Amino acid sequence: MRQARLTYCGNVHAAPDLEGCLAALREHTAPVAAAARARGRPFGIGAWWPAPLAEQLAADPAAHARFAAALAELELPLWTLNVFPHGDFHGPVVKTAVYQPDWADEARLAYVRTCAEVAAGLVPPGTVLPLSTLPLGYAGPGAVAPDLRRMARNLARCASAFAALFDRTGVCCVLALEPEPDCRLETVAATADFLERWLFDEAAWTTVPEAVLRRHLGLCVDLCHLAVVGEDALAALADLERRGIAVPKIQVSACLEVRAPEGLDRLLAFDEPRYLHQTAAANGLRAPDLAAVRAQRDAFAAAGRIRSHYHVPLYWDEAGAFGSTQAEVAAVLRGLVAAGRPLPLLEVETYTWGVLPDLVRETTLAERLQRELDWAAVQLGLG
Repeated sequence: MRQARLTYCGNVHAAPDLEGCLAALREHTAPVAAAARARGRPFGIGAWWPAPLAEQLAADPAAHARFAAALAELELPLWTLNVFPHGDFHGPVVKTAVYQPDWADEARLAYVRTCAEVAAGLVPPGTVLPLSTLPLGYAGPGAVAPDLRRMARNLARCASAFAALFDRTGVCCVLALEPEPDCRLETVAATADFLERWLFDEAAWTTVPEAVLRRHLGLCVDLCHLAVVGEDALAALADLERRGIAVPKIQVSACLEVRAPEGLDRLLAFDEPRYLHQTAAANGLRAPDLAAVRAQRDAFAAAGRIRSHYHVPLYWDEAGAFGSTQAEVAAVLRGLVAAGRPLPLLEVETYTWGVLPDLVRETTLAERLQRELDWAAVQLGLG
């Protein structure tokens, strides 16, 4: 059986504190892990710690020890971290707040460094630990002009801190920028260009050696995000390989797709107040959220295929005018296997269960997560 690391992202759990995090691990993650192991697949966690929890784990040795003991008891090794959402990711309204603080802000750097320090104490030496983060900041309506030099400087400082952590612990943390629609870096190509121009190229950033930057900075490729902006994932991954840019993690995710005008009202029924759902049509028409699509309904009805940044269960799709990009996700996973190269860590990221319309009938979140992982495993030939 082909070996791969396949997990799900812990940002699905509203776990603002240690008690909530431990409860989620016991109630949801442990059953998912047991099911994966029963199918012959290893399992480790994709963690998300909001800033207050990360700070507690860093500052309180007893809390850190308790968390480590729970991971050992439940047989849940730490495989990766999502350090994109800094604060409350399950509040009534998240929207653009998820992009704050951005990479120009010292608070973003401090948060990521804290998460890395905590994580390094939970994994053995020799571990390569991907940490996925926002693509610099938000660039949609109302966003202020970015200070790209300051952002690059903070990324370089992060890489330098990761290098010192590696020297001290033997744990290699890799910060993976995650391109997203309407962000400063919304495509893989733009992210690679930014890393090369502002960080990797000789004299672009002189305070940290290029080798250190390349070892500790890379990309997280989210398949939902790429589908919305129309970027070919396999071609993008091949380009990153040619450039020598690390891809320590791929987020396996599907988005909503309108294939004919009669499917548009189905899409609009997904409009909800918590998360941002950037939307793009085949003719280039864009909207920052589904409410804006509703306001331009006639234009979108004539715009061709429409895709919206709304993570939906991997195993869900419908034939006809409305469904998901499930077939495209399957093609990417099969293409990765066909390429014959070692697979990056694969993290299923459907965090929208709390706002999804009634698409599925499973009784527990663990069953839903397990079904998603099983679907992805089949595409990968993992049994």
